[in-house]
Amino acid sequence: MEEIINEIIKKSMSLSANTEEDIIIISAVFPPEPQVSARMSWDLANYLVAQGFAVTVLCPQPSRPLNANYSKYYDKVSVVSYENNIKVVRLSSFTSPESRMLPRMWESISFGVEVVKYISVQNPKPALLYVNSWPLFSQIMIAGLARKNAVPIVLQVMDIYPETLTNKLPVYIRPVVYTPLKWLDNWIARSATTVAVISENTRYSYSKTRGINIDNVVTIPTWQDEAAFINIPPRSECCRKYGISQDPFTFLFLGNIGPIAGVDFLIRAFTEAGINNSQLLIVGDGSAKSECVKLVNELNLKTVHFVSDPDVTNVPVLQGMANVCVLPMKKGASMSSIPSKFPSYLFSSKPVIATVDHASDTAACIRQAECGWVGDAENLVWLAKTMRDVSEMSLDQLETIGQRGKKFGLTQFSKSSGVVKLAETVMQAASVSV
Repeated sequence: MEEIINEIIKKSMSLSANTEEDIIIISAVFPPEPQVSARMSWDLANYLVAQGFAVTVLCPQPSRPLNANYSKYYDKVSVVSYENNIKVVRLSSFTSPESRMLPRMWESISFGVEVVKYISVQNPKPALLYVNSWPLFSQIMIAGLARKNAVPIVLQVMDIYPETLTNKLPVYIRPVVYTPLKWLDNWIARSATTVAVISENTRYSYSKTRGINIDNVVTIPTWQDEAAFINIPPRSECCRKYGISQDPFTFLFLGNIGPIAGVDFLIRAFTEAGINNSQLLIVGDGSAKSECVKLVNELNLKTVHFVSDPDVTNVPVLQGMANVCVLPMKKGASMSSIPSKFPSYLFSSKPVIATVDHASDTAACIRQAECGWVGDAENLVWLAKTMRDVSEMSLDQLETIGQRGKKFGLTQFSKSSGVVKLAETVMQAASVSV
């Protein structure tokens, strides 16, 4: 792998000879925001800088998660800073941390406008754009500018649009919205030198539905920094930090509590299971959290607890409270990606109970690694029974299953392998364009 990268760098050196900025990373979120896309862009930028490339990151000013305090950032003017020798330009585009359709649409348009304004005045032009931007409006503006100036693009696809969007709309509206948006996405995809997706299912379906050569679509799963999970404190210490009792058998969900996460379904399944001396911890925030809190209150559940901690560095400790981690998803939601929480669960050496689409990559990983149990999405009866069965297993059995998952996770989802694959893709696209 190292020899391949060195060869690509040699081919790409002609790019850097006369350019002030070799590579521009366009990232819809960026640290200190904790999202997976933010960490991917940060890791990629650092790796490329270490290889000798000049890198500029264009991103909005931070806004995620909702209600996070980013008071030191300015919301009216663009801010330029240098972080680890990376030029970071935080643009003054509109942001919408709350998940509402029209504000999110304007967020995408606004970010695209600001990115295009910035790149348009750069001289000489950038050697390559890595685009991990909001679909679809910002992407099409960026792709149009890149086409005009013959700048290669590596397009990062985290989720398939417009399918993800239109699936949330009433059935009678979907055809009206889907057709023009699908045309836009086809055009964007065909404008890219390479499309990077995060699962094999997405690779095949995206290539087929967009009519692009599958050789131009690469699978690079999202990664987690495995180093953060090396020294997880004992479970008793993790529970003590958050004021949670360590005595009950503990199921844990950690991640975005959104419309496709199925947390409401998880709450009902846990209630149906009726396991003595057990608790369910729900860690995170999101647009569906208030409804889930309301459901817990209506059912008068004393053994379901919500924990909020926006600091992503605390994820290992939070997951350290669990005996078993749970991954519920709505039907159809798991077919296009592997949820970012899944690798994190594995690195924590926790067995996983998942209710996902049978043919999804997530289900295949669990079966291959033998690191947990898989049931069909939204199968409440199966989940309740499995939770009861698992709660009766010995801690040694659970530890063995968790260790199998960790071993698998390190080979498939580690930062050390993922960032190299993505950087290789970016550098290859740059060298091909010479």
